[in-house]
Order: sequence, then structure tokens, then C-alpha cells
Amino acid sequence: MLEINHVTVSFPQKGHVLDDLSLKINPGAIVGIIAPNGTGKSTLLHAILNTVHPDSGDVVVDNLRYTNQKTTQQIHTRLCAFPEQSDLFAELSGTTHLQLYAKLWHNQRTTPASISAQLHMTDYIDQPVRTYSLGMKQRLCFAMVLASDAPIMLLDEVMNGLDPINVALISAIIEQLRTDGKLIVIVSHLLTNLQEYTDRALFMKGGKFVLDVDMHAEQPQYLKYTLANPTTTQQQFAQTRHALVFPNGLVALPLTDQTDDQIAEWLATVRPWSATVMVGPITLAEHFSRLYES
Repeated sequence: MLEINHVTVSFPQKGHVLDDLSLKINPGAIVGIIAPNGTGKSTLLHAILNTVHPDSGDVVVDNLRYTNQKTTQQIHTRLCAFPEQSDLFAELSGTTHLQLYAKLWHNQRTTPASISAQLHMTDYIDQPVRTYSLGMKQRLCFAMVLASDAPIMLLDEVMNGLDPINVALISAIIEQLRTDGKLIVIVSHLLTNLQEYTDRALFMKGGKFVLDVDMHAEQPQYLKYTLANPTTTQQQFAQTRHALVFPNGLVALPLTDQTDDQIAEWLATVRPWSATVMVGPITLAEHFSRLYES
């Protein structure tokens, strides 16, 4: 279990990057942290790792706190963060990197060979990292997290630089990790991909969580259409029906408590206005647009 209790982190010239932030996550869950760059996502991960020390509040991992060197070491056997490509050793092979992580986390359950095969890295895993492309290095960084077999995995932009085939491959592996009981915190800007597998999506703004979406809960339905340059009549129509209006021209009319006849009437009204009319929930990408792009 991972608990963040009233954590505040401040930096000079920036004020509160994390502001009285609290979060509790149980094993067997994938939680997505969403926000624009520079708004505290990575700081939150560093606070969990204790590489950034909170001004107040604390982090608890399986009832352990960062109170002394012994408990810090115990916590770090339970956590593994996605490494940066700059942390890789150019002259060492991918296999050596996996062996190092397996040894550091005392993993005897999986082998470098099985992990490299799972990630389709067998053809180059024994080559020095200096010969790897950016995408190959990114897969190696993810493979290193797998080699740790840590109960809690912190994945910061794991999909960066990957083609769609590898995004799908790693997404499937992350879903399997959840089935295996791992607790995964993932930061990603690929919101359509994140929508497919995350259990919970947390949006950050001003150092706080401003929106918490339970992806397994029944989501409110909206009649959605797009208007590039809405007329006064179209604006009034949306306003009187308490629509959500997005910076990209998307309009979402809430369908909760509306009768079938009322929905049919709205459809008949908006169809001549827009080439794209659909019914569905607000997506993570649409939430992002409304929160950060206005």
C-alpha cells in the first residue's frame, strides 16, 4: 500500500509545487497522474522516493515511513522508479543492466532472458547500450523496472519515443502487472492510451488534485459536438442546457435525467450544426483540454 499524507513541497521562486496532497493506493491498481509539464508530477514521484523531502506531511509504504536509514532501505526494496536514459551505462549491455536491477531488488522470479523476450529485445539485448536507438533505450528502461519485480512501480513517461506497436506491447504488460498485484503509478501524456488501462486518473493543478476519475465507475453521458465558430443562438442553446464548453470548440450537453424525447430533440437541433455528433462520457484528453487549455 502507498499513502501520501498531506504532503507539501515548496521551491524558491515557485511556491508550493505540491500543496497538502493526499493519496492512498492499494496493490493491484494502476493510477495515472495527469498534468502539463512543470506542474508537480515528477516532484510527486520524487517525494514518494524521498529524493525530494516534503516541507510537511509524509509518505507511507506498507506502514513504513522515511524515519531513518533502515526504514528507508526497507521502503526502497518495495519501490522501483523508471530510470532516465541518461542513467544508462553506454558501454554495458542491456543484459548487464537487467542483471544489476534484479540483484539490487533480490529478484529471483524472472530472468533477463525472459524479460528481453517479452519485450522483443533479444536481437540486441547483449549489445552495448551506446548502439541503441532512443526507442530501444526506452524499452530497456522499462525492462529494468520489470527486472526489479518491485511491488510498487513508478513509471514517468514510460511511452516516450515509442512507436504504436511498442506502446501497445508495454500497455499489455502493464495490465498484466496489475493482474499480478503490482501497484503502478504512471505519468503519461498519451491520454488515449492511458484511458484504456488505468483504474484511476488524477489531474493536478496548483499543487493539488483537482479531478479524480474512477475509471470503473459509471461515467455521466454527454451529447458531444464540435463548433468552430458558434453563433449567438448556438451559444445560448449550450448555456441554457448547462453544457461543458471546451477550448477546441467541443460542446458537451449532459444527458443525466434527460428523457429519450428530450435527447432526440437535442440531436435534431445540433446535427445540422456539426459534422461530428456523438454520445459518450468525457474522455481523459477532453478533461485535460478543459482544465489546462482554456
